[in-house]
Amino acid sequence: MSRNKYVKDYRLLESVDERGRIRVEYEYIGRYYEFTGGTDTARAGKKRLLRLCALCWAAFFAALIPVSTAMHTAYVSLPFAFSALPLGMLSASAFSVPTGEEPMEHRTADILENALPPRALFTALLSGTALAAQAVRLIAFRDPVWPGDAVFLAAAAAMTAGAAAAFSERKKFSVREI
Repeated sequence: MSRNKYVKDYRLLESVDERGRIRVEYEYIGRYYEFTGGTDTARAGKKRLLRLCALCWAAFFAALIPVSTAMHTAYVSLPFAFSALPLGMLSASAFSVPTGEEPMEHRTADILENALPPRALFTALLSGTALAAQAVRLIAFRDPVWPGDAVFLAAAAAMTAGAAAAFSERKKFSVREI
């Protein structure tokens, strides 16, 4: 992945101020984008996506609170703990959705079109893997079940469902070049 992927979308403007210092400003010269479904659809999608991210974060932290065998098992706790990374990036993507009528720059359009769906998908996959691993562990090993295990299973299921619902919202954020 290129570090300066959007460098050709900007032009640097140099000027000298009254003190004799060189000021560098930038100007966007790239292509502009708009939502294919309209801004009202994107605005409603942003609200739903933010609610789904809040649900996923609440489920994530709710699973960490009680004592459970899930968080004492590496093949259950590691995928669940790592699901916070794509969930955090998904939340950042949700906050970056523009709600105004002005056109989007290439960077924002690229995040919405190409980064938001994989972030939601990986959140769902990691929390779903933890959910499945804990369910198999409880069935196969027949260890004593702690009350925290039920909370973990419910929270992991809620997180998986919320992330899957966020993945299904991706069509509301499709963009086209103006």
